[in-house]
Amino acid sequence: MLSRFWPMRPIALIVFIVLIVSAIYGQFLWNPIVFDDKNFFDHGSHSKYLESIFKVEFRWLPYASLEWTRVFLGDEIIWYRLGNLALHVLTSVMLFLFLNRLFQAVVPEEQSPLPGARSGALASIWMAFFAALIFSLHPAAVYGAAYLIQRTILMATLFALITWYLFLRGVVKNNQWYLLGSAAAYFFSVFAKEHALMAPAVALAILLLVRKPTRQLFYQVLPTFVLYGLIAGYVIFQVKTGNLLAQAYEPRGMDMLSTLARLDPNFDPKLAYPFSMLTQSFLFFKYLLVWIFPNPAWMSVDMFEPFATRFWSLPYVAGMLAFVLYPVAAVWLLLQRERKGLLGFALLCPWLMFATELSTIRIQESFVLYRSYLWMPGAFAAMAFLFHKTPARRTAVILAALVLVMIPATWARLDTFSSPFLLWNDAARLIKGKDNRPGVDRVYHNRGLELFKLGYSDLAIDDFNKAISLNPGHILVYNDRGAIYLAEKKYEQALADFNKALEINPKFWRPYLGRALTYEGLGNASAALADYKMLCSIGYNVGCKKLEPVSAAH
Repeated sequence: MLSRFWPMRPIALIVFIVLIVSAIYGQFLWNPIVFDDKNFFDHGSHSKYLESIFKVEFRWLPYASLEWTRVFLGDEIIWYRLGNLALHVLTSVMLFLFLNRLFQAVVPEEQSPLPGARSGALASIWMAFFAALIFSLHPAAVYGAAYLIQRTILMATLFALITWYLFLRGVVKNNQWYLLGSAAAYFFSVFAKEHALMAPAVALAILLLVRKPTRQLFYQVLPTFVLYGLIAGYVIFQVKTGNLLAQAYEPRGMDMLSTLARLDPNFDPKLAYPFSMLTQSFLFFKYLLVWIFPNPAWMSVDMFEPFATRFWSLPYVAGMLAFVLYPVAAVWLLLQRERKGLLGFALLCPWLMFATELSTIRIQESFVLYRSYLWMPGAFAAMAFLFHKTPARRTAVILAALVLVMIPATWARLDTFSSPFLLWNDAARLIKGKDNRPGVDRVYHNRGLELFKLGYSDLAIDDFNKAISLNPGHILVYNDRGAIYLAEKKYEQALADFNKALEINPKFWRPYLGRALTYEGLGNASAALADYKMLCSIGYNVGCKKLEPVSAAH
């Protein structure tokens, strides 16, 4: 009797995904902006995104959608978070639709249709449902969905899944319109975030999984892959023009390479790119581990991993060897097709999407969970292989239990985003005893800022002192510690910190303002006036506005 309502079941399962994800994430719609979100939201309006409906620029659509939200709905945080939640839900639903079609195309539908059946494997539609639900509730996915500025990764993933879904439909139905639609979706994916560059390689894996190569098939998909290639070629050209390939492009990248050279005299910064490839090859398996075993204790918003400084050091050599052999095994399984092929596809998909991590030097952010949101959806195809010998009822119970385990883990991750202090305190938990890793000073600095805002000045100064001991050249820490001393009217200590900050970078404006206010506190109006003049001369109106009252007092 239930089978008579088969057409309604996919809609019911989609509704369930929407409701359960919305119910959990909906409890955190008022979480404040954090970390890199501030770089976008603290600079007022972004009028360039209102000048046209679309521009062929990297990340234009995700950022424009944030500005459109401000204009049409207001700047309350809930509207931005609802946008990210909607994208996360749509991505999960698209994963369900894609996996359902993929399972149907690869595995003959001989399974029991309902999870309550006594025998037979779980039906593909239910397997796809549980896979999408687990992805949507995975604690690692929080770092893509709850991090507002990472709307880029959400859109890139959504459009990548649409790319694969349409490509699969086009191949199965021999329909060029689906295939052309796939190329259009790829365009939006890679321009939402260029990290989606390798999505066509996953499409090729889909092709090998569902169809045996023939000349007719070659000509069928050739126009689509030509379009993929043109889009990817343009992206690579733009990235190369931006001097990003094989470069330490991150804001503090060169500084961290210098720190590594100081910590290890045998490290040669000129070899940073191959060392980065070595490091990333090893870290690929840590990403897999975090997604296979969703332990929140292994996660934070800012994680720092050791950077390889020698070619033959363990575990990096072993990681590189495994990274090279891994796709060989995955492709062999893929070409077996059917259930083994699904396992091969599940293994190959994250490896292919991860490949962009090898294109540049990653040291400041060598291990970033939000980027894995893009790589991992295809990995959930493995579930059709892992449970194909398990009775449907038992599989459903196991997967339902896994969903229940995910909920508190995801809730805990979302809770860390409920306060900037909680977020950075959580990050500090994972860097204890890791002082030799370049960049960890950022965590102490950011936690110190939040402690100061909460009124814990002494604890904030402790964190700033720790950050300075780890990185004596971190200008912001001197400036911010000086600000605390200024607020406490410890003028001599404040003056020393602002002077140190200006010694590091005489062109940085903030220490001039802090030092001017400090001079005012010390009663040195002429020195304060000189700093305000400097601020005004380099284009900061706060200095210009201060000139008249200080001159009058003087």
